[in-house]
Amino acid sequence: MSELLSLEDVTLSFRGLNALSEVSFALPEGQVAALIGPNGAGKTSLFNVVCGFYRPQRGTVRWRGQDITGTPPHRVARAGIGRSFQNIELFKTLTCLDNLLLGRHLHVRSNLFGAMFATRAWVRDEVAQRRRAEELMDLLDLQAYRDMPVGALPYGVQKLIEVARALAAEPKLLLLDEPAAGMTVEEKDDMMVTLLRLRSELDLTMLVVEHDLRVVSRLAERVLVLDHGTLIADGTPSEVQDDPAVVRAYLGTTRLAEGASGADGPVAEVGA
Repeated sequence: MSELLSLEDVTLSFRGLNALSEVSFALPEGQVAALIGPNGAGKTSLFNVVCGFYRPQRGTVRWRGQDITGTPPHRVARAGIGRSFQNIELFKTLTCLDNLLLGRHLHVRSNLFGAMFATRAWVRDEVAQRRRAEELMDLLDLQAYRDMPVGALPYGVQKLIEVARALAAEPKLLLLDEPAAGMTVEEKDDMMVTLLRLRSELDLTMLVVEHDLRVVSRLAERVLVLDHGTLIADGTPSEVQDDPAVVRAYLGTTRLAEGASGADGPVAEVGA
């Protein structure tokens, strides 16, 4: 697999407090990796560095071998990196369709003049963007909510629409910040199935921040662990669960394999 994203010694600090300390890893194309750690470990900060919201004091972020450190977010998105947010960032008064159309803005070809005068080029472009939004709703079983304001929809549906809007930009790498947070066990299972299906059907690479270790063990083939901004473990779920530093810092006596093997019992969460 070719290397899609890589971080080399990335260090980010705020007023002398390190949010990330010399973080290095590479993400191959087609992989699903989970990023875990307690609250304040630096997971969202890492996403913000990759997406260009933060510029690290040291280190390099590379996309397909090209240095994109500090590149503005709109250019990062255009390059092929999409993300969802920990807190739902949808336009609550707009419909599901409208939110997905907003996610298509990178692919809009017509200009203001064409929109004002409804030129043929604008009409063709509008039809193309709506067709793609409809395809995404079909793919994620969202057609039932097509014309409903998203603020009136159940929480689990809103989380799914957030993922759909990120996909509307047609990314190659999808960064998901706690996509299953706040969901019931059944909703989390549905989300896992959906994400794995999207990976296969859309040829996606994913980096997922998640606290629920049951979700992590079933969804990801690789786990990265942050501890106070430092990457302390990187491996398969079975390898990470046996790492003494990880067990001591996060898992206690709970093992990732409990979720993977389907054992009954309470869902283990990191940083809960």
